[in-house]
Parts: sequence; structure tokens; C-alpha cells
Amino acid sequence: MAEYVIGDIHGEIDELKTIIEKINYDPSQDKLIFVGDYIDRGAHSYQVYKYIKELDNGRNIFLRGNHEEMMIDAVLNENQINLWYQNGGRKTEASFPNQAELEEAAHFFDSLPYYHADQEYIFVHAGINPFKFLENQTKHDLIWIRYKFLEAKSDDFKEKRTIVAGHTPVAEVEFEENKILVDTGSGKGGILSAVDLKTKKVYSTRDKNPIASFLF
Repeated sequence: MAEYVIGDIHGEIDELKTIIEKINYDPSQDKLIFVGDYIDRGAHSYQVYKYIKELDNGRNIFLRGNHEEMMIDAVLNENQINLWYQNGGRKTEASFPNQAELEEAAHFFDSLPYYHADQEYIFVHAGINPFKFLENQTKHDLIWIRYKFLEAKSDDFKEKRTIVAGHTPVAEVEFEENKILVDTGSGKGGILSAVDLKTKKVYSTRDKNPIASFLF
């Protein structure tokens, strides 16, 4: 049995299908952990949504990202619609066949957890506030935090588990002392990546990231 964590997808269905093929995913044996941001930016958010629903077998873990949160707020609460549109929401909306399915997807995303944790890892979309234990984190930080998390040294963290996060694109998957950063820019001209958590082997949709020189 292998356990894979997969980075931000952002509406790129071909990237997602390629990475699932590259890891040789066996649904009877393997576990997938997604760190959120399935939608927006790319042109095929509806197709990504349908595909991950097919992967939802009770074993795989699907976390919510800030883009799902923006969609939920816009579609279900009719709040901050322009914020969602400014961050790729129009492409997502256009990819759905009708409003009913858009709302169904928003309800699905609203059922997703903000984090998943075990004895060794904390999986989360954006990161955590280094100065708080997991149970004291705010939902906002879990899906939006950036530099306070990225710039903190391992000694700064109250949590001693390794944090696996997406949200901030990197040129290639980064392994730091207490962090694994897995967003390699899918939906922004970059690539999609996955990590085998046991072997630390990285799988990417392409050998070179086209936007590597622009990334953190």
C-alpha cells in the first residue's frame, strides 16, 4: 500500500489524469491525499470535480483549499462573488453545465475538512501558524496563510509533526526540515506533482516546470 499526497490541481483535468497514471494508482491498495484547490484558473474545473468524486472511495482524503472556500461563499452564500471571479471563478462557473451542478459541487466542497493529521504529518492546504498547536489554528490560516508559515524555522513551530501543504507554488516539490511543499503551479502554467510519502519519491506531469524561474 502506498500513500500519495497530490498538489493543487486548479481545473487541469489532463494534469490530474496524467499524475494518477504516473503513480500507477491502485484503488484497492493505495491512499490519496489531496491538499485542495481543485478548481479555478484552469478550464476544466467541472471535469476535475467529477473525477475526484469518482476517486472518493472512503479511503482517500480530500481537503478544502481557499479556492473552494471562495466558491462556497460565492455560490452558496452569494457573498464575495467578485473575489471569486477575480481568482478564476468565472472559468469554473463556465465549465459547469448548469447552476444545479455548480451548487452540488459547492455543497460537496463545503463537506471537506480543513486538515488531516496522523502521528507523523499534518496535511493542510496553506500551512499552519507556527506559534499555535493544530487544535488552535484558525480556519482562515489553514487555507490562506503564507509567509508566516513559509518563513518560520522548524524550531519556531509548536507542532513537531511535518506539515504537508500546497497553496504557494514552488518550482519543484520542496522537502524542508518540517515541511513538504507540493504545489508546483498547475493551473498557472506549471505542472502537477505527487509525493509517495513512504519513499519520498516525487512524480510530476513533466520533467521540467515551465514556470520554474518565476516561482518561490
